[in-house]
Amino acid sequence: MAFDAKSLNTPDRMIVGGGGVALIASFLPWWGYSGPLGLYGSSVSGWNAGFTAWAGSLLLAAAAVYLVLHRSGVSLPSLPVGPSVAIAGAAVVGLALVVIRWLSLPRVHAGLAGNVGPKFGLWLALAAGTVEVVGAVMAFRASGESLPWAAPGSNEPEDEIQR
Repeated sequence: MAFDAKSLNTPDRMIVGGGGVALIASFLPWWGYSGPLGLYGSSVSGWNAGFTAWAGSLLLAAAAVYLVLHRSGVSLPSLPVGPSVAIAGAAVVGLALVVIRWLSLPRVHAGLAGNVGPKFGLWLALAAGTVEVVGAVMAFRASGESLPWAAPGSNEPEDEIQR
């Protein structure tokens, strides 16, 4: 297995970097309580913040690992879709799960009693996931692969097909 990091193009680096940062962010605080004036508090990491938190982080990391293995020439099992579609799909679903976790977390701003809400690990995972999805979409568009539900040979604009 010969992997050269310098051979990765910009979208590939966005995918690998986003997946790595999302995995690191899963160990950081995602949700918690901050007491008045920040004197004390408590937090929960991404691994304890629920299924959508850890599953989303793992999907983002898995997309990056799949890309690195694919670029390294490792023999991977065949999928019903191309590698760019698989990477983009995993990244989009992973980011969607992280967004669902963010939207479903309770938030309380109680003034002197403190605040309950998202912490920096969740914000970092959202940013990393967004970068990874943008890179995955760029890589998919550059690959020329068709979407799984598209008819064969339908990469042409719709008005040219009707002529």
